[in-house]
Amino acid sequence: MGGRLMAVGIAALALGAVTLTPAGATSGVRDAASSGQAPRVSTAAATPASATTPGAATRASAAAAARLQLSVHPVSDATVSAMDATFTNTSVDTVVNTVNHHLHAIGSSACTSSEAATAPSTPTVAADSTYCWDEGDATTQYWSPQGMTSSGDADGDGLWGTDRVVVSGWGSANTSPAMGRLALINETAGSANKDGYRWVLPVIPTDGGTDFARFGSHMGGMVWWGDKLLITASLDGDAHHNAIYVFSTQHIYQANTDASWIGHDGSETSADGYQYFWPAIGSYSVDASCNYTDHSDGRLPCFDGLSMDRSSSPYTLVANEWVSSGATDATSRIWRYQLAPAGDAMPLAVNSSGTAAPLDVYDTDIIGIQGTLDQTENGEKVIYTADALGSPQARGLPWRVPLPATGAQTAAHVSTSTGGSATGQGTWAQHTEGMTYMSDQSRAWVQTEWAADKDGKWPTSDPVRQRIVFDLPVSDLRAALTG
Repeated sequence: MGGRLMAVGIAALALGAVTLTPAGATSGVRDAASSGQAPRVSTAAATPASATTPGAATRASAAAAARLQLSVHPVSDATVSAMDATFTNTSVDTVVNTVNHHLHAIGSSACTSSEAATAPSTPTVAADSTYCWDEGDATTQYWSPQGMTSSGDADGDGLWGTDRVVVSGWGSANTSPAMGRLALINETAGSANKDGYRWVLPVIPTDGGTDFARFGSHMGGMVWWGDKLLITASLDGDAHHNAIYVFSTQHIYQANTDASWIGHDGSETSADGYQYFWPAIGSYSVDASCNYTDHSDGRLPCFDGLSMDRSSSPYTLVANEWVSSGATDATSRIWRYQLAPAGDAMPLAVNSSGTAAPLDVYDTDIIGIQGTLDQTENGEKVIYTADALGSPQARGLPWRVPLPATGAQTAAHVSTSTGGSATGQGTWAQHTEGMTYMSDQSRAWVQTEWAADKDGKWPTSDPVRQRIVFDLPVSDLRAALTG
């Protein structure tokens, strides 16, 4: 029974010469809280101090950049071959065309008025571009939506094969041990499965690829590039925990039992009741654990959101840290890595030392960032983001953040909110998380996370349904934030 969840403890993923302890038993992150705490947002204040006049983004120090060197740890070819030989391989196409759950248009009887009220007020979002989840996922106290990516990241035409897919990452909440899961959503025009979704369980390969164990990430950030899916893993307590794990669409497998344990035991393969599971094929790590309360210049940021910038050449992976919106003495950092050519064994470009070095590191006074959308507009790099406030029913503060030009220390323009104001305006959706960009359609996709009670308490037996998925033209977002 070595593969069963009850006997696994903290699984170890052997990645080349280094053994990484995957995100697991000791949790200091939001929404993966075994202590039953609320989602990781500040309820101390409706408006953080930084929202008033965040000013212009600046380039971070060399000391900050030095802490963001990533070591690469691919799983061995032998391990991958063992997985393929042991388990039944499947595909993204199969998953999104065997859906067993559905998103529902916000005007349907399946959605509530509280879900409709969660959408942004400025810019407005069309009702047929706003969705609620199936009831069980809309109200569960054991899972919470976090990062988001799509086939728009994977390929410039917005499709993976013939499928348009949005991927929603959820972290476990109010339960132990911590886990993550993925909703693969079919958004293919004309498909009979459009707006349907199916859950897939990300896992860690063990025993040389013949077994697997839970992947405990809070799922805060995700990017799908070529056949690789990158997911942040950031939990306190273990060396090298602060990582980005890598999964390949060529290695998704099918379980043969719907039992509630995880792993391979004799002739049985189980993924905690899910039909499909997805083992990591490598990771990247920094040199130490992060600390959410460390606001020093040379701190090691705690990885949270990920996004992809297709307007850069070559394309880049953009990461951000999470800082509580109650922290008045902190800045938030945003940085980027060069992506390797699609199809490479690992998705980030490395230097002659074999490490992935950050290309740029920026400081902004906008905190509470949960995700970003990255563009080049009129020759200037900009980031769209939001400060996701933690008070019940509080709308977030949307921001357009110009970045410093090459060789410049400070951005040429200040950050702006609704109407082009330099003061944060609470017009964004309530409690947003990840964002992703469908470049072929020039549309942003966003999801929200809360299902707390009316007072913001979590867990609860009386949840207010506020989990939605919505998409809107980036031109609408730009117009709303530039006036």
